[in-house]
This record gives sequence, C-alpha cells and structure tokens, in this order.
Amino acid sequence: MADRVIGLKCLNCGAEYPLSRMFEGCPKCATDKFRSNLTVVYDYDAISKLISKDLFLKRSRLMGVWRFKELLPVENEKYMITLGEGNTPLLKCKNLEKILGLRNLYVKDESRNPTWSYKDRLCSVAISKGLEFGAKVATVATTGNHGGSTAAYAAKAGMDCVIFTLPTVSDIMLTLMHIYGAKVVPITTPEGRWALMKKCVEELGWYPTGTYSSPMPTGNPYGVQGYKTIAFEIAEQLEFEVPDWVVVPTVYGEGLYGIWLGFNEFQNLGITDDLPRMIAAETEMGPIANALRKNLDYIEKVPSKPTVALSIAGTISSYQALKTMRDSNGYAMPVTDDEILQAQKMLAKHEGIFAEPASSASLAAVIRLVEENRIDRDEKIVLVITSTGLKDIRPVTPKKLPAIEPVWKDLEIFLKKHYNFQL
Repeated sequence: MADRVIGLKCLNCGAEYPLSRMFEGCPKCATDKFRSNLTVVYDYDAISKLISKDLFLKRSRLMGVWRFKELLPVENEKYMITLGEGNTPLLKCKNLEKILGLRNLYVKDESRNPTWSYKDRLCSVAISKGLEFGAKVATVATTGNHGGSTAAYAAKAGMDCVIFTLPTVSDIMLTLMHIYGAKVVPITTPEGRWALMKKCVEELGWYPTGTYSSPMPTGNPYGVQGYKTIAFEIAEQLEFEVPDWVVVPTVYGEGLYGIWLGFNEFQNLGITDDLPRMIAAETEMGPIANALRKNLDYIEKVPSKPTVALSIAGTISSYQALKTMRDSNGYAMPVTDDEILQAQKMLAKHEGIFAEPASSASLAAVIRLVEENRIDRDEKIVLVITSTGLKDIRPVTPKKLPAIEPVWKDLEIFLKKHYNFQL
C-alpha cells in the first residue's frame, strides 16, 4: 500500500515535494499576491492493479471514506480513523424538477454525515494523516462546521484539539465544538485567528486541518483528498455515469477541487468515461467569479458584505478553486441572500431537505443559471448539500405561536389565521 502514495505537487508550477507537513502551499512560485495549493501525487499504475468497480461496491459501508483507501493518502491502515462518514444518499428531486422544468436534478445530501457536514470527509482523512505524522494537537480557525468536525475526529483519534474562532460564533456551533472536548479560543479579528494558529503550527508543531496562509488560503492537502469520495459515490450511485454538472457551495474551494479531482481520478483509472462541469455557488461577494471576470491568474480579495450563508462567507478563495473552474469549463455563480433563503425553503417544502443557507446556495445558483439559459433543462445536475439547516436556524426561526384549547373551533380559527389553511 505504501508505494502508491508518491508525494506532493504544486498545482501551478509543478514543483514536487516529499510527503510532509506542508500547509502553506508551494514556496517555489509564491509571491506577495499568490500562493498555490499542493496536491497529493499517486502511482496510478500501481493503484489500477489494486482496484475495481466491484471492489468498492463490495466493501462495507462501515469503512466510511476508507472504502476507497487506495485513493487516499494514509499509508498505514492502523491510522485510518472513521466515524462512519460518507455513503450519503443521492436523491432525485422529482418535485423540484416539475417546478423548475428540469429533467434530471439530484441532491447529494452530505448532512447525513456524523457531525452533519461534508467536512467529516476532510477531517477523517486529515486527522488520520496527522496520526501517521505523529501529531498530538489538532487545530483549525473556524466559526462553523470545520470546527465541530475537527473536534469530533480529534476526539476519536485521541488528540487534543484547539479551535480558534470569533466572538460571534453561534451557540449551536460553540456547543458542537465543546461537546467533543475541544479547547475553543475566541479571537477578536479573523486575521488574528490565522496569525495565532500559524504560530502554534510553526512553533509548537500543532497539526492544522484548515488554512491559515496568506495572501491566499492553501490548507491541508491531505484532508482535501477526502472530498474525492463524494465524486466516487456519485459515480457509483449513477451506475458509473457522470453527471453533466456538479454544484458545490464554495468559499476556499477545498470541496470544489476535491470533488473535481475525484471525477478525474475515476476517469483516468478507466472506471468512468466522462467528466462533469463544476459550478461554484458563492455569496454575492464572489471572489472566484471576480477573478474569472477579470481573467486573473490569482484570487484577489473582495470587499466584505454581511450574508446569511455564513459557511461560504469569505472574501478570498484559493488557486485550486480557480483552476477547477477553468479546467472543468465551469461557472462561478454568486447568489443573493434572498435567492439563498428562497432556495432553502424550496428544498425543505418540496423535497423534505433542510439545508443550511450556505448549502442552499447550490440550488439558488442552478435556478439562476437555468433562467439565464446557461444550463440545458435536460442535463443531469447534482447539487451538493454540505450541511444541515439545524446548524444555523436564525434565518428561518418561526415566530412564537399562541397555544389553543383542544377545541375544534379554536383549531379551525388558528389554522385559518396563521396558515390560511381551511379545514
């Protein structure tokens, strides 16, 4: 198994490095405006002799993402930590298809993961690789899903965990981080979180599951590999046909790039024949869309703006996100808060899926692209729902309703008044 993982490679200049704790991207091509991501390099000739469609299908779902262990960067099986992540359903959205005039609309519901977020795929692989490196303390700077997931997998691995967050972190997210035993440290500024985390990584040897690098985020190249398993599962669930479009709520682009990489690997190994086009669903700030519009070779920082989609509320993104858009001939689609909240209601009311606002951006982006005739209504579209709406209920919390007596007339009046519903 060990020979299949070769090292790290820069996505921009192609410089190669040994497997190591490199979390700040490629030093060779770095500038004051640019920092390229590193990706893991494998021996695909060796891997092709180890795997098959039937092998993946026969393996137990209890293995989590490690059902695809030959295509993941942990070399020693004793370090492969799982909480049963992955194997999430791919659901056909028949009701939304009728409403939107689409023929093949699916949701990959990642809210079914152990901490109710697709971050569990990243953290399972990142923490496992950390164990293999001998890490003792896991760390991340976040106000959301990444923190809860890092804390959970660190707990499973027997690692300490320190999370740098902001004073505005929600009670729900704070509870999630704390219950798994993380030491949660609120920092007054977003930039301050990254600076302090960087110092702890460099001077104390802490192991980061997320990014802290400037001017562009780079992150943990091993954790990103966990997102490939979303692509592997989508391919399996569609009987090894590839969708025309895959839509991913995006900020730093780890999930976007990881899923794109997974489809590429399956094609290169002869498991599938085609590649999808990728859509990055962004908030109105839209750093990826901005870079594409200006034809930049890097992502520049854009002005901040309040948004309900907290999980994708960044003003900067990564080189791997920009490269994914160009390599896949995809779209970066910024959407408004109103569009996001409307999409959230549509998913819940018509498909029974309660997605967090950031996740609902995927549907909002598709609606916009269909209206602009940039997606054909017959094409096969997969929306990645990255987390549950229960992580952030503030935008949809209903008003307090008065209690009624258990009397038929009172029920009739109540339903008519509050819901315009007639018995």
